[in-house]
Amino acid sequence: MQRFDQQKPVLFRGTGFGTALEPAWPGGSPPELALDWKAGAWARWCARSFDVWWETALVATLLGLLLCRHSSAFLQWLETPFGWKLFGLACIPAGLLLDALLHTVAGNTPGKALLGLRLERADGCHPGLSELAQRNARLWCSGLGLGLPLLSLFTMARQALRLRKDLPASYDGALYLVRARPVGRLRKAVFGAAFCSLFLLIVALDAADRQDAREIAELKAAPPYGWTNPLTGNRVLVAPQWLAEDAGPEDEGEEGDGHGGAAPGRARYRFTLHGGHAVVLFSVEAQDGRGLREHVRAHARQDHGEALADEAAPAGGRYGMFRGHPSWTGMAEGRYSALRVQSRIVEADGRFWRVELLQSPPVAYTDDLVQALGQALWDSVLGTPDAAAGK
Repeated sequence: MQRFDQQKPVLFRGTGFGTALEPAWPGGSPPELALDWKAGAWARWCARSFDVWWETALVATLLGLLLCRHSSAFLQWLETPFGWKLFGLACIPAGLLLDALLHTVAGNTPGKALLGLRLERADGCHPGLSELAQRNARLWCSGLGLGLPLLSLFTMARQALRLRKDLPASYDGALYLVRARPVGRLRKAVFGAAFCSLFLLIVALDAADRQDAREIAELKAAPPYGWTNPLTGNRVLVAPQWLAEDAGPEDEGEEGDGHGGAAPGRARYRFTLHGGHAVVLFSVEAQDGRGLREHVRAHARQDHGEALADEAAPAGGRYGMFRGHPSWTGMAEGRYSALRVQSRIVEADGRFWRVELLQSPPVAYTDDLVQALGQALWDSVLGTPDAAAGK
């Protein structure tokens, strides 16, 4: 005699009292009975892997962006060789919670739906959110092995052997059934393309993460390099995390020489931090008979429009002395982003020197490197504070 869950139910209808019984669906079984009670191990593995991958990736991306904006410690941790991998493993439970929520709202998940799989309770009802969350918690432990690569091989092999022996997965027990419906080639092809694309994307991101971790480790181990101010000839040391380049003139073609070139006496250099979390701009312009206040007002018109043209200094700015020279300092937020912008303009040797420090949040992540570079650039213009005091 067959086990109860392997028997095929047949429904009958009667034509009247005492008459013979006839099958309720002469043409065959109804759609809900055209399901096999035993979904294959490979189909279940493919659907589960696909869903866990994209759900965990979505959670890790959103949570990572949030933490990167507010925690410098988190950013520094991600720079370690296994930072992103450990963060991804930690996001698997949240991904499984998203899986339970999606299953509750939509009735299925994309991976299962494409392969014709459906999870139900043993009584045929759809499980609720709390039931799905508890099942996924058991799946995380006894099916995925907490996401640990070596452990998951053993746990998944154990579950596959149970299914081949006509036993339920340990995280299903007698409570749940995974039913399978035959699907056409088109749906299988769509799933195969989506599965392979997602797998290749994960492999590419992992390779990029390993490459970035190697580069960061090499930069931290490298000694500072020398950068020479072309106008003063002074050489200063710059941390290896900075990429220096000649940025050319500002607003090329508008404030230049009329032919798209640089204005006489103006130069501009850009220092970009590895990873793009900070940029330092270093520029110089000939004084041409203007005073510092007039230059600052022109700088305000350029950056903030005519509304500030007649003010003594842009909002938040102040005048003072810096290493014995007239100076203006100001701080602002970026127009289109959460950048913090710090500016200092110094009048020295018939020129206006300007250093702008641009940092994306969290600024504590880049503060030490940015401030050190700013001081080094001023050393290339005015000399070190100790040397200036000796004079």
